[in-house]
Parts: sequence; C-alpha cells; structure tokens
Amino acid sequence: REIDYVAEAANAQRFNELYAAVTDVFVPKVYSDLTTRKVLVMEWVDGFLAIQGGWLPIDDSASLEQYGLDRSKLVDTLVQCSLRQILENGFFHADPHAGNFLACPDGRLCYLDFGMMSYAERAQRNGFLLAVVHIVNRDWTELVRVYQKLGFIPLDTDVRPIEIALEKALPDVLNSEISELNFRNVVNKLGDIFYTFPFSLPPFYIAIIRCLGVLEGLAIQVDPTSRIISEAYPYVASRVLTDPQTDLQEALKRLVLTSDGRIRWSRLEGLLDEARVSKSYDVAAALNLLTDYLITDDGETILNDLADQIVEEADSLGSDSLAFLFKAIQALAINDEVSAVKALRSLQAVISRESDLGEEVKGVLPEPTSSMVRFGKIITLLDVGTDTDFSKFVPVFRKLAQEPKVQRTANEIVARLGERVLSRSLRAL
Repeated sequence: REIDYVAEAANAQRFNELYAAVTDVFVPKVYSDLTTRKVLVMEWVDGFLAIQGGWLPIDDSASLEQYGLDRSKLVDTLVQCSLRQILENGFFHADPHAGNFLACPDGRLCYLDFGMMSYAERAQRNGFLLAVVHIVNRDWTELVRVYQKLGFIPLDTDVRPIEIALEKALPDVLNSEISELNFRNVVNKLGDIFYTFPFSLPPFYIAIIRCLGVLEGLAIQVDPTSRIISEAYPYVASRVLTDPQTDLQEALKRLVLTSDGRIRWSRLEGLLDEARVSKSYDVAAALNLLTDYLITDDGETILNDLADQIVEEADSLGSDSLAFLFKAIQALAINDEVSAVKALRSLQAVISRESDLGEEVKGVLPEPTSSMVRFGKIITLLDVGTDTDFSKFVPVFRKLAQEPKVQRTANEIVARLGERVLSRSLRAL
C-alpha cells in the first residue's frame, strides 16, 4: 500500500502523535483535507541531507557546517528514536535510508516518507529485546525458548543442536572486538542457522532486521566504528532495569543473579553503567524495582549476603566512612529514610575521596578492598552523589524502612557494626 497516499498520510499522523515530542525529532504536518490516494500534501520543510548516502549525488556538508550541525548527533538521534519505535511502541519507520531524513537548521532530525511502516506487537518487541539480552548473556537455552515463544521454531523441535550452533556462531558481545559486532556479520551468522534449522521468520522480524541493518550502514558512514548492537545495549539495559513487565524482570534476574540467587556484581555494575548512557533511563525507577525484588522471599539470600558483606568490609573503611555507613543502617533500622539517603550520599563522597588519597597516607588507613571500591562505584552509578536531588530516593528508602525483614536485618547489622566501632575505639586508646 506504499502508493496509497491516504494510507501514508494516516501513517504520518500516527508517527507524529507517537514521536514528534521526542527530543530533536521533527515530523512534518499532514494536510488531510487536501490529500487523496494520488496526492499527499505535507508542510514544507527547510533542511539539508542529514547523512550522505552512497547513491545520493547531493553533498550538504557546507550547509550543515554553516548551521553548526553535527552529523554524529543527528545519527545518534536517528538510532535512539528508531530503537524507541521498535522496542517501545512497536510502530516504526521501516525504510530508514539516507534520502528519508533532513537536518533542520535548528538541529532537529526530520523524518520523511511514511509509505513503508511496520508494527510489532508488545510480545513480539519484548521478545526481540529479550533476544538481545540473552545473546549478550550467552544464554542460548533462553534464547531458543524466546524463539519458540515467538513462533520461530516448532515446539516439538529438538533444540539442543540449535543451542550449540548459536554458541559457536555468535560473538561474545561483552568482550568482542568492535569488528565482530558488525550487525551484518551477526545477521549473516544467524541467517545460516535459520536456513539450516526449521525456523519460520514472520514479517515483523524481517522488517526489524532490515531496519537495523540500514541504520548501522548509515551510522558507519559517519563513524566507521559505530555498531548498532553497541548503540542499542544502553537502551536495552535501561528497559531491563526499569520495566516492571514480568518477562523483562525475569531477564534481569538471569543477567545479574547466579543460579543460587547471589548477585553477579560485575554484571550489575556493567548493566547500571550501560543504562546511564540511555536518554530514557530513570535511575529512581531502577532502584525501586531492584529493591522490590530485595524484599521478596526470593531476595532474602541477597539481603543476607549484603548484611555479611557490609560487616566484613567495615574494617577496610576509614573512620568517617564507617560512621556514615553506621548512620545509614541505623536510620533504616529506626525508619528514618531521609537520614539513610543523606548518610549514603556522604559515604559515597568519602569512599571516593579515600580512594584518591596520595602516597603520603598509604598505610595510615586500611586499603579499601575491591568490594568497597565496587560498592562506592555502584552507589555512584545509582546517582546517590553529592550533587544529586536525593528526594527522589526517599520513597524507595521509605519502602525499605517499613519492611519488617529489612528492619530486622538492619538491626542485626547495627549491632555487629557497633561491635566493630567499639573495638576500633578501644584499639585507638
């Protein structure tokens, strides 16, 4: 229906409703009363070719330079908006070649040509997002399960050979060279598997693959090291950390917890580090979901581990850090969430200061252990810093402070830390 301009006008209007408010994105207005099946009337847009396409004989570099427009920023806007279209709302521009975008003089990216659009249902786009998570996590059993749930593989198929083939074919996303993450290379490897085994790919999946492949091609023209998988992962990390949907929370648990329910600290740190790059990331929502799990029965193992680690690491802290930590835990124990947030914020600042101390004080204070350094970094990644508006964290700490099992654990920690503080004071006499 690409040549039906009434349908294209409807596509443009829907696209405008969904994405015109996205930062740095512009969608031209459609004049429906003047549009027919053979004539599409839209507002005039002043702009320049945002990205130089190989088949387009136009070079607007001088105009972009005149208005101080940065192609890298325009490409980033294009990629991030496209990810939001595909993975958040499901209605996406399926023909993102260079000729369909203009750079406006004010720096916004203008979308054109809404004849080729596609749509993915919520279960389908969540499935695609989960597939990215499982590829990153190299969890081939879960990846195949997602493919079966999406209807790519018949349920009665022996999937073990597919799992082995996926493991051999796909790169380690977290540790691979940038060249290995070329989207076309990954898709080609997947394509070999799809051809060898009984896969049946629906149109929405093919449209997404094509769209992402074209996007990476455009990005590479501006930055040869650009990779759509690397660009997408901050958004994926943000969604997994903040989206309460059951399947996404299950994916989060598989990413950051071991099979016996303990935290993979390096994974959690990496996920928080990636997510903070995403423009859509809400750190308060992430902390809220993480603490929701902490106060469930399944989270009790983590709560006990945290208590043990806090007490064991206390000896590696300077007196200021230990005092702030003691205040934070004590505040939770007595249901004082505001003091708890303030104390943790101060603790983060002190840990950061102590980790930067010079050689002249080496040996005077205990060397912070790797666990304490990691703890300080995670607090930083959660944005509990000295310049942060800590009021956004108060509801989370109020929830924790009112939870009986947290209060009980906090009281136990206070008692154990009190012994450490007393012991340190006596040694100082």
